[in-house]
Amino acid sequence: MKQFLVLFIFFVFLAAQPVNASDTLSGEMIQIGRAFLTNLSAHEYGHAIVGNSVGAEGISVSFFSKEKNNLFLGYTSTKKIDESAYPSFALGGEIGSGMSFELALQSFREQPTTFNKALMFFSGTDFLWYSLYTFYLNKDNPESDPNILHRETGISNNAILIVAITQTVLNGYRVVSGRDRIIPSFTFNKNSIGFSLKMPF
Repeated sequence: MKQFLVLFIFFVFLAAQPVNASDTLSGEMIQIGRAFLTNLSAHEYGHAIVGNSVGAEGISVSFFSKEKNNLFLGYTSTKKIDESAYPSFALGGEIGSGMSFELALQSFREQPTTFNKALMFFSGTDFLWYSLYTFYLNKDNPESDPNILHRETGISNNAILIVAITQTVLNGYRVVSGRDRIIPSFTFNKNSIGFSLKMPF
């Protein structure tokens, strides 16, 4: 299933790539907007693909919608899911953004376009800004991913923020250094989720 997720995000990434990058300010703004929407799509379809892999049924994805009296840039829901698999479904968005970051990083190293830089930024910081926004500005929204993770697993808000900060710092280090000495990643199965640091040899 992870291979399918990688392939899906790869095709989303290719579809959003600019044919000709423009050096004008308006051209750069368009590329930044496209990168934001690419990461948003990767995030939401990450929920859907991970949800499907852990047995969720009736999955639907929507964008720029109002759900349960809250506004969402993207919202993925399921009609039926095993309670033990719900944390994996909630983490699916970050798994999707993580895959998007990996593809953007490789593309940036080959061609440092505005689109690739912006996609790296949005996907590489996704979990951090979403957690900060949720815990400090939108803490009453029970449907935001960090609140779901806190509620369903019992992990504290501070622990979630530490993971998000660690992931973001390591992503930034990989961009600046050009090396992949430590690679942060999320893991999941039907009954558990995890955060790991890989050290390739």
